[in-house]
Amino acid sequence: MTFHMPNLSSRKAQFFILTTVVIVGVFYSLSKSINPYSFIDTSRAAYGGEILFFDNVRDKAVKTVRISDSSNFLNNLQTYKNYIEGLAVKKGYNLEFYYANATDDVEINMILTSQKYTLRSNFTVSRP
Repeated sequence: MTFHMPNLSSRKAQFFILTTVVIVGVFYSLSKSINPYSFIDTSRAAYGGEILFFDNVRDKAVKTVRISDSSNFLNNLQTYKNYIEGLAVKKGYNLEFYYANATDDVEINMILTSQKYTLRSNFTVSRP
């Protein structure tokens, strides 16, 4: 009867494989426990980027009006208008963004046209 000593390189390989499995398991467990409820909703993207872009422009226009004080209000709105109209061109859309300032309210009219859609929105935002 002959006894053979296990090969040292086979022990190293087993240790390496075991260590790798443990590390992967730890990272997998951490990723599930850190943010288990975050799922990306891709259903909106199926309608086209135009709708998402248009909604974002509308939301940010409202925020721009609400966070601007009276001294830089018109400058902020004009800067925003220039930025989003340029961004729309880069995305292949045509965006017309108009605003009219009353004493307490701002009326905003937006028209976005693309190959698929023509989207319009007219709304009023109260200034703080």
